[in-house]
Amino acid sequence: MQQEQKLLIELAMFLAIAFLLQSLRLLLPMIPGPVNIFFVGSLLNMVMALAIWRTQTRWAAMIGLLLPIGAFFQGQLPIAPMIPVVAIGNAVFTLAADALSSDRRAYLAPFLKAAILFVGTQFILLLFDLPAPMAKLLTFMMSWPQVVTGCLGIFFAKVLLHRLPDPR
Repeated sequence: MQQEQKLLIELAMFLAIAFLLQSLRLLLPMIPGPVNIFFVGSLLNMVMALAIWRTQTRWAAMIGLLLPIGAFFQGQLPIAPMIPVVAIGNAVFTLAADALSSDRRAYLAPFLKAAILFVGTQFILLLFDLPAPMAKLLTFMMSWPQVVTGCLGIFFAKVLLHRLPDPR
């Protein structure tokens, strides 16, 4: 029972850290949009990877499922139908990072996430008649920057993982 409580506390801590890092966009509004995508995105991917590697539970994927709700309320996702697209991409990233964590294969997780986000975004754009500038921005945000931020997140998570004390 005590081990289960520790696990839930650690997962809650990772979720809180993720929401705090996501809020950097609001606290540091002077950071240009593209820099913001790469900076905050890398940190969030790092937290998602760390959460599953440290806790060794698939419940860590819940962090990725909840983050797009916060992003929507912060104005980072311009339309609500993007929430499930990003949630699925984050969950796949987290679970793939865990399944492939043993070596460099973990760096495949960002490619899976980017593919899901790009295809999902194109589907949403087909369903909704968004203004061209918004459609262009969404397509950019959900394409190759996801690979970059995912790879940086994996890299930083691997570095931090070896520096943190063993949770058991």
